[in-house]
Amino acid sequence: MNQGKMEITQKTAQQIKTYRLRYGLSQEALAHSAGLNPAFLGHIERCLKCPSVDTLNKIASALGLSLSELLDFEEKGKEEEIDRKNKAVQKIIGILRSLSPEEAEEIYDIIAKIIRFKRQ
Repeated sequence: MNQGKMEITQKTAQQIKTYRLRYGLSQEALAHSAGLNPAFLGHIERCLKCPSVDTLNKIASALGLSLSELLDFEEKGKEEEIDRKNKAVQKIIGILRSLSPEEAEEIYDIIAKIIRFKRQ
């Protein structure tokens, strides 16, 4: 792998891991949400595999990000944006905890449909 490609692969891997940890997700949880094998996600984070654009898009979506947000390596304003998103996620989790498993699954399906619709 040439130097430029390796540098981008390393930055991308770090971005994925950073966002995953900030959102309190395990590799397994993120992989499941993205429709990936957890071991494959681990390989991506350790720069053992170079993900396709499609795979990066799946990971970004599972993190609630656009692909461009995931690949934005600039640090300006990220922390505040992430904090706002984390607060919203924590509120949603609090609401979901009060629901039955069936109700939580229904809410998940609705949210997933809304996100897919918004991104079209």
